[in-house]
Amino acid sequence: MAQLNTIIFFDGQNLYHRALAAWGGTEEERYFYPSYDVEKLAHSLVNITPGRIIAGIRFYTGVPDPNLGNKEKFWHSFWSNKLRYLKNRGVATYRGRISSSGQEKGVDVSIAVDLIRLTYEQKYEVAIIISQDWDFGPAIRLAKQIARDQQRALVFESCFPYEPGSQSNRGIPGTKWVEIDQNLYDANCDPRDYRDKDYGI
Repeated sequence: MAQLNTIIFFDGQNLYHRALAAWGGTEEERYFYPSYDVEKLAHSLVNITPGRIIAGIRFYTGVPDPNLGNKEKFWHSFWSNKLRYLKNRGVATYRGRISSSGQEKGVDVSIAVDLIRLTYEQKYEVAIIISQDWDFGPAIRLAKQIARDQQRALVFESCFPYEPGSQSNRGIPGTKWVEIDQNLYDANCDPRDYRDKDYGI
């Protein structure tokens, strides 16, 4: 069986907020902060389909301005610590920002640009985007067109937390939708705690 190079693109904030929406009503504290292990979850998702191998893990998140208040200081510290750890582990990271109104800036564009660039460079056969953000639809369409021009057939999947009864089970247009259930999420939790207790949560 031919090995299929697979790149995993993590939309860090999207994964966190979707998991919180799916399971945050439970008493388990781990859903109230981004408790997922990026590397472990990447390997679990790749291993669902035989023949796939990890060619790269890429993690993107916005980070708030610590000067805006204690809540922003807390999340600035959390994400800075997590990004530092991932970078030291060889994960490609992108640090966007979160505006004072709570809007994430730069992340979607960076993921889309990297997806297209890596398509041109023929770095993968499978792209897994951990997000439900429909804004990635045009980038998927362009990547498919590039692949056709290269006479290649690529696979695109979008993965996202899902609880039966949730409002949305729709992934990114043009991709295969893969649900991350609670058992899979829990099996890939990160034992490291990146939270700064000085600011609370």
